Amino acid sequence: MPKKTFFILLIIFPLVVGLACRFTAKPAEPKEEIDTQPTATEQVEQPAVSAPTRSIGKQDTQDEPEVDAKELRKVKQSPIFEDDSIAYVSFLFENPASDILYEDVEFTAEAFGPRGELIDSSYESVALFYPESTFGFTATFWLSEDDTNIDSVEINWTYRRTSPANPSDNPFSTEKLVVWDNQGSPKVTGKIVNLSSTTFTNININVLCFDKAGDLVGGGNTYLDFIHLNDYMGFITTVDAFGEIARVEAFPNLSYGTDYIDKTDFLSKIKILEDNFTVDKYGWIEGGIVVKNDTNSVLRDSCFYITFYDRNDDIITTGDKCIKFLLPGDTLGLTPWIWSPPDGAEYDHYDILMLPGEADDSYELNSNPFRVNSVSISGDFESNALVNFTNTYTKEVSEVDVFVLAYNADGKIIGGGNSWTSSPTPAGGTDEVEVWITYLTTEKVDHLKAWINPSIWTDFN
Repeated sequence: MPKKTFFILLIIFPLVVGLACRFTAKPAEPKEEIDTQPTATEQVEQPAVSAPTRSIGKQDTQDEPEVDAKELRKVKQSPIFEDDSIAYVSFLFENPASDILYEDVEFTAEAFGPRGELIDSSYESVALFYPESTFGFTATFWLSEDDTNIDSVEINWTYRRTSPANPSDNPFSTEKLVVWDNQGSPKVTGKIVNLSSTTFTNININVLCFDKAGDLVGGGNTYLDFIHLNDYMGFITTVDAFGEIARVEAFPNLSYGTDYIDKTDFLSKIKILEDNFTVDKYGWIEGGIVVKNDTNSVLRDSCFYITFYDRNDDIITTGDKCIKFLLPGDTLGLTPWIWSPPDGAEYDHYDILMLPGEADDSYELNSNPFRVNSVSISGDFESNALVNFTNTYTKEVSEVDVFVLAYNADGKIIGGGNSWTSSPTPAGGTDEVEVWITYLTTEKVDHLKAWINPSIWTDFN
């Protein structure tokens, strides 16, 4: 979603309709047995998870002493963890006040060498730090070949202003946080719950890892394109862990690019005509969706989000796809980018969320002028689709997107891919594009479908 200057719209009555925006959940298609065992457990019950051995810096840190004040304060700081040319230090901050909201908080972490020389700086921000809440992040420092080990790290913070608020004003909570060992490269999944009657875009998520003693041993971060009012979004992220993980905490927060949307009707603009996702014998999830713009306007910046679950309803991974333009009445076949599920995760079902884009009635096109002439499988390993199309528009068109879905003999989507044209297509001219596609290794492609669509880079001459 494009970043805009954010503003706050206060909604004076709750609209508990967010769950209606979640598209029908689907069970998993029959699949070959995968000889793996789940390794994920809920964060409060799980055994310690071993992480890769890394070199640890010399700094010996302690929990911060209690301070009798309402100001923001640091409550935990990890040791310095060094891994080749990168060093990490994690921080946990607290707003102990019951009625103070801190706005535009900026954190600056500086790493120093043994002679007091500045080696590198790292920055983090949070737009709104709510009362009686915590916020954590991991600072990353880059080391050159000439740098010695980091000797110490200092953290400072500033904020633009404070305002009155209640702890209940915080729109976010977290649920079902799970740590997956993932053969020593840990991943964290979970739910971010939006408790408010406002839909938000551009949400940051920081994750901190704790050992059995409650000390910080690493972290990670990720990002959500949107989260609907009174609903939740699943997330997955990798974490850099330098000890045994006993539990994790996630810190969702609004960004400077967040939009606040008070609309409640998201399903009337775009319809999902087809959808199918299946896991293959290697644990990869393949599939796609076909969507239709059910309005008379061009829709800008529409996003689609697929959440995958196991039988316990724990989130194992997610996929997403955002498109710049969806033309009036037009259909489009999409293959979202899907995170590789953690080792041991067993896929069972999925659901789909969408955020239709804003109407744009001033766009160059009001219907799709691109006609697909043919699409066929190509390549030595049948890993490409050759798409031939004609530009029926009255102008030359540059850099359009080309989308392909692969189907099996039963007419179900088993994968696909997308690419773009590298040279302009003249008015009335024909072009040909080869698209790399991925699909289930256990399936044979029976036929392909292709779509041509303008992108953010498309020019008309």
